[in-house]
Amino acid sequence: MKQHDLVGSDILNIRRFFAFIGVYIVLISQFLVFSQPADEAFFLPPYTWMAGIGVLILVTSQIMPEFSFLKRWSGSLVFTERVFWVLAGTLFSALAMLATYFFAIFTRVNYIPVITVWLLGVVCYVYAFLPSMDSSVIKPSALAWFKENRTEILLILFITLLAFAVRFYKLGGLPRVLDGDEGAVGLAAQNTVNGLLTNPFATWDNFGAIYLQLINFSFRVFGITPFGLRLLPAIGGVLAVPCIYLLGRSIGGARIGLLAAFLVAFSHSHIHYSRIASVAYIQGTWLAPLELYFLWSGLKKRVTWRTALGGTLLAVHISVYLTAQVVAGMLVVFTLVGFIFYRDWFKQRLSQMSAFWGGFVVTMLPSAMFIYLQPNEFFARLGNDGTFQSGWLELTMQSTGQSAVEILVGRVMHAFLSLIYFPAIDFYGSPAPMLSMISTTMFLAGLGIALWRLRNPAYLLLYGYFWGATVAIGVFALPPSADSYRMLMAMPSAMIMAAIGLDEILKMFGLGWEQKRQAYVVSTSIVLSSLVVFNLWTYYADFVGRCRFAENTAGRFASYLGSQIYEIDNQQQIYLLSDAVFIHGTHPSTSFLSRSRSVINVPELLDTFNPISNEVLIAPPSRIEELEVWARAHPGGDLHYQYDCDVEMLLMYVVP
Repeated sequence: MKQHDLVGSDILNIRRFFAFIGVYIVLISQFLVFSQPADEAFFLPPYTWMAGIGVLILVTSQIMPEFSFLKRWSGSLVFTERVFWVLAGTLFSALAMLATYFFAIFTRVNYIPVITVWLLGVVCYVYAFLPSMDSSVIKPSALAWFKENRTEILLILFITLLAFAVRFYKLGGLPRVLDGDEGAVGLAAQNTVNGLLTNPFATWDNFGAIYLQLINFSFRVFGITPFGLRLLPAIGGVLAVPCIYLLGRSIGGARIGLLAAFLVAFSHSHIHYSRIASVAYIQGTWLAPLELYFLWSGLKKRVTWRTALGGTLLAVHISVYLTAQVVAGMLVVFTLVGFIFYRDWFKQRLSQMSAFWGGFVVTMLPSAMFIYLQPNEFFARLGNDGTFQSGWLELTMQSTGQSAVEILVGRVMHAFLSLIYFPAIDFYGSPAPMLSMISTTMFLAGLGIALWRLRNPAYLLLYGYFWGATVAIGVFALPPSADSYRMLMAMPSAMIMAAIGLDEILKMFGLGWEQKRQAYVVSTSIVLSSLVVFNLWTYYADFVGRCRFAENTAGRFASYLGSQIYEIDNQQQIYLLSDAVFIHGTHPSTSFLSRSRSVINVPELLDTFNPISNEVLIAPPSRIEELEVWARAHPGGDLHYQYDCDVEMLLMYVVP
């Protein structure tokens, strides 16, 4: 019990409540004032009277006499500390929700006060469920915990450091080019300083504005460069390692957590999507495991603040990328299945599950306002790429004669096989599937073992995590070629299952940790070393070393073109010898890398075109020979080639 929950001791609880109401009214008045343009015609700004009322209530709360009936009320349930902080968190988040509405009407662009109040709401809500804590008790126990788990902590830190190294190695230079979607994300991030995306709870193509604003902050620190664009995905890829470790450890123990962390640290596909900004599924590989870790550890130990924190993190995830929508849907099903088939276990944890969903709802309020005001923006991806909304399902039924069930089951199977069988083409270009052959063997073994253990709610959550993502991709998302990178949503659960599979296979062979520790260490070291070699060779040698990234030659050329244009003096006019394939303006990567520099397309033959001195001519691969001939006929200028893995990609000529 917290200090101020003592019944009838004084009126401190009532004073605190009225003080909060006073401060809250002042905050409302300030948001209303700030949301409207300043007008010097007013003697006092509008809504100043509200601030006066708030201050009066605040002062009154501290001077009210200690009447006996107030003492009785102060000790009642409605004024207890937990209820107060839950109410405070809810009201702060509700205020942030209303502020986003007023700011949108009056086109305010500085949302820092809104974010501050929103975060206060999150902190208040989680704080409501924290037990009373004495620092003199915490410090010795934390130190003892560190000493007891020192080896494990150092191991996960070492694995995370290795993950950092392989993700940040030449981050801005490998892959050598940006694809079109990376350029579009970079341009959208720069547009967060004005317009709709100044609202941190807005979305663009299901990228959360908060995420785009963080990318723009990266630009301010590191410049508008490929490194600045790819920094957040790389950070997300590194964070996935300890987060997957935490979830794996809470489900299967320390060995499972460490093995899963190592597997994801050196996954070639996870490394790749940590190094590009085209899509933000990589952020879900650390946010979702972290949310599920706090949910599961809170349910397992019946610790309410953990589940409350898990719910708030899920709502924050909504403002990052659409993967949160899948996780939320999966957890709704998990909750329903749990209460139906694990009734006795879940009934004992009703308060923890309620705190989780309460935290989600409270934290979601500002995002809910944006969804209400801009539903088309929030559901844009479903409208464009949805199986049902786009009409794809009906057309496929007509063209194939198959039923809707047959088609959707096939789509789910395709999504599943995109993880272990089909090559990862979209936004990658690797001939290998997302998981290697050895990882797939371990994963399939773990998939079967997890099914056998479904009587344990932990494995229900793990199974739901994997199949929830797989079914969502197969049933709701198009095109099928995009299944591979979308299956990043399921990768954390797949890696945990692979770790379970390896651990159980060794145990079945008589080489388990409890049976023969030295043999276990040697066996796992051989397997993991093989995976490290395979994955690093697959990514760094067979992929980026052979210039496979970007959809085609035109996409790669667009990136080289943008980089080349940026190096040209602003006073020089630039012409691109275009054709039906190579045209300036088709790929956002060109605009991003060139800082939106103007270029004129010249589709006609160069012999009919008369550039003047110091103007710049750029030829794509299809017209390099034409520019070479013209340059020999007009000597004296500066000729410069750009190569893409020893292939001529671009020729620039400065007219003499």
